[in-house]
Amino acid sequence: MRRRKVVIGATLATLLGGTGAAWVFAAGPASAASTFGVAPYVDLSANSAGMLDTAITQGGLKSYTAAFIIGSGCTPIWGDTLDINNSTANARIARAQSEGAQTIISFGGAGGVELGQSCTNVNSLTQAYQSVINKYHVNHLDFDIEGASIADPTSIDRRFTAIKNLENANSGLNVSLTIPVLENGPDGNGTNFLRSAHDHGVSVAIINAMTMDYGHAVADMAAAAKSAAQGTLNAARSVGFNIGFGNIGITPMIGNNDSGGEVVNQAAARSIVSFANANGVGRLAFWSIGRDQPCAGGGVSPNCSGLGGNSLDFTRIFNGGTGGGGGGGGGGGGGGGGGPSGYTFCAQERQTCSFSGTANVAYGANGKFVFKDATGSIACNNATFGDPIPGTRKACYTKPTTGGGGGGGGGGGGGGGSWQVNHAYHVGDVVTFNGLSYKCLQAHTSLPGWEPPNVPALWQRI
Repeated sequence: MRRRKVVIGATLATLLGGTGAAWVFAAGPASAASTFGVAPYVDLSANSAGMLDTAITQGGLKSYTAAFIIGSGCTPIWGDTLDINNSTANARIARAQSEGAQTIISFGGAGGVELGQSCTNVNSLTQAYQSVINKYHVNHLDFDIEGASIADPTSIDRRFTAIKNLENANSGLNVSLTIPVLENGPDGNGTNFLRSAHDHGVSVAIINAMTMDYGHAVADMAAAAKSAAQGTLNAARSVGFNIGFGNIGITPMIGNNDSGGEVVNQAAARSIVSFANANGVGRLAFWSIGRDQPCAGGGVSPNCSGLGGNSLDFTRIFNGGTGGGGGGGGGGGGGGGGGPSGYTFCAQERQTCSFSGTANVAYGANGKFVFKDATGSIACNNATFGDPIPGTRKACYTKPTTGGGGGGGGGGGGGGGSWQVNHAYHVGDVVTFNGLSYKCLQAHTSLPGWEPPNVPALWQRI
């Protein structure tokens, strides 16, 4: 995606309310990947980056993707010049985290040089990526690889080797790959990029299609986004990924695109969201939060959409998406084939499977499972269960064995039952969690990581 080289005008003192206080980055919950279903990008090197705070406090934004970290040798930097220890981006991220928003850090973009290209030593590259995880306490990294980067086999190999090292060293780390697409999906470079990810054994939570800038006028950008998403899924499957739409992302450029005759208006955005909800698309995003402001006839700008309407129109439309964030597709498959009969999906491999009461938990894929009884939660990994099907991405599925319920289904509605995952809640429903009572504020289907204390936009303590 495009990054305009704009000097950030706000000072650190301004961002911190003039206090000069130090910022603290909040650590996310272990299962936070499942809260990343809607995570639009914010260009932290643009003057409009302050819209992030507005989108969180006024638009109900719960997750976002911070763009972009690139490379100066083996040093990760923001916005071409600002290293991660001194960047004004830090104050914006800290404020967003303090307001409860989950952060994805994105590497790459259309400008500058991605770390995988600028840092030519795999160990140093791994350490550089790790320093970003440590700095911002995040458990989800996005790699936006486009332009020359996606056609460079040497840096692609180096990057995926480093990413695999990161996954081995950071339990619960989620990785998304963001790539340019045509209206029918990735081109040859994009498909080869996905093949390399699979061949390196990288566990990929989301393969995110940049449904924008096709290079020619497109009459129906919503239809193009839908066909591109299907083409991306087809391409991923063709190189060996055993995944579904739950591991696919759709990211349009709102308003006027850089390519003439391409416009994503509010109606197109609603159509994309409807398609995503109907097909269980795992990620919805857009470029960018800073552009979610009206300026009818304004052309292409980093600070507005070029359309009429209201500020945060697109943020509110996309917040109607119910994607589950994928939760880990994988180099060897994505928990293929579903769970045993009578069991409900709970978590992907390397995540935590949480439920109320005691449940029998099945771990595996493609009809091969091992089973354990557990109470409350269990680590969904080979260390806990053993490996019933080597080389294949697995998942956990639950079936309740005592009152309460497993990873999905069962009570929890208006009668004050225990909160459960994969349950449809309605406004006014009351649940208990860790001995406290909560009232549902928005209708939704719960996912792992959406425990009431973690999502105040959905639940109010009573």
